[in-house]
Amino acid sequence: MKITKRAQHLIRFQQIVFYALLIAAVVLLSQLSISTNKQFDWTQNHRHTLSDTSLTILHNLKDSITIQVFVSPDYEYRSAIVELLQRYQQHSDKLKIQFVDPSFSPDIVRQFNIQQQGEMVISRDEQNQHVFDLSEQSLTNAVVTVSRQSQPWLVFIEGHSERSPYDKSDFGLDTLAKNLESQGIKIRSQNLLEAPELPDNTAALVIASPEKDWLPGEIKIVRDYLDKGGNLLWLADPTQTKSLAPLAEQLGIEFVQGTVLDPNSSMLGIQDPRFVLITDYANHPVGQAVKSVTLLAEATAMQKRDENTESPWHWHYINLLNSQPNAWVESTPITQANLSQQKYNEGADVSGPVSLGMLIDRDTDKDDSQQQRVAVIGDADFVANSYIGNAANLDLGMALINWLVEDDGLISIPIKTSIGTQLTLSKTQSIIIGFGFLFAVPLLLLTIGLTLWWRRKRR
Repeated sequence: MKITKRAQHLIRFQQIVFYALLIAAVVLLSQLSISTNKQFDWTQNHRHTLSDTSLTILHNLKDSITIQVFVSPDYEYRSAIVELLQRYQQHSDKLKIQFVDPSFSPDIVRQFNIQQQGEMVISRDEQNQHVFDLSEQSLTNAVVTVSRQSQPWLVFIEGHSERSPYDKSDFGLDTLAKNLESQGIKIRSQNLLEAPELPDNTAALVIASPEKDWLPGEIKIVRDYLDKGGNLLWLADPTQTKSLAPLAEQLGIEFVQGTVLDPNSSMLGIQDPRFVLITDYANHPVGQAVKSVTLLAEATAMQKRDENTESPWHWHYINLLNSQPNAWVESTPITQANLSQQKYNEGADVSGPVSLGMLIDRDTDKDDSQQQRVAVIGDADFVANSYIGNAANLDLGMALINWLVEDDGLISIPIKTSIGTQLTLSKTQSIIIGFGFLFAVPLLLLTIGLTLWWRRKRR
């Protein structure tokens, strides 16, 4: 077919128009990409998106917070720091970001005692917190800490072989204490014999499973503290001292004698029924903060005292933790020798479900809008160093403390880790894929090319 000059001019004109439109589209898309920043997180666990808790905290910020980042321009992880901070700035205009080159600002480096590249200092007024790692958990916890109007104090009673927040052994509470301090909660221990006056800034008192008897004077100090509206966390165990009975009476509860046994622990591969699985939580902010099962070890059950007993304290009760229906309270002493032979005996044992944790509150006399809060948990092991990492134990412990210090909306932010994406192939699958790329794909492309060539030749 003969192509006329007029047809040639039209083809050239079409080509010019096409390339002009193509260049215009590229320019417009470039301008649009510069002026618009829209991101989509398609990772399985959304590790590039801030958690709902972080977003709530950012939206509720009232005061400006300054984040100083000490990083050199050529630092290899600077882009990762910028990307993390941009996620935060997208949701709050209260964050002021400043990048400081340590090489040219030695005075500021000495002032804040900067120790490493990429270290961040989060500050508000006189308060400041250092962040050393690139994680949402660390950065959000630092923002929470400096944004607190006042820093609550948690006082652990000691002197009766209680669990200690400074003890790093398996049964200590050092891990819990460090997590609390990361959120701006101050920790201290106090022996009531040496210092009978509780600090005025005590947000909550902690009794962590004492094994030695309390003196009547010490019990009176705690009872007076409760009378004045103080908050309390009581971690009990089946072996705890019986001298705290007056305190349980004041709270209107009583402990069921014996140890809770749960045959459902075998579902987790635990061949010891003294481990109790908790999946039934109350419809309460503390219960809602726990997203999965918690694991209690050698727990004691509790119940309200006789309903007909009049109480001058007017407490309200919520069963926070409930065992499975087939669990029971074993009344006989349990040893390693008879553990495998234990079974429920009607009339002697208490059948489940039983309460392993209670939230107790009442309106204070001073202000009906404020509540006095008490949490009694029938196990201290679940927040001990050796067990706090199991299931949702840490979430439960942090939620309890935050409720007691009246930070209801603040829960522990889980660390986002990459979900395993490794692809495992069989030998046959590997051979098929290998030969496919070596022969099938090239052959397919060759076939398509020859087909197009043959069709054009026939025109």
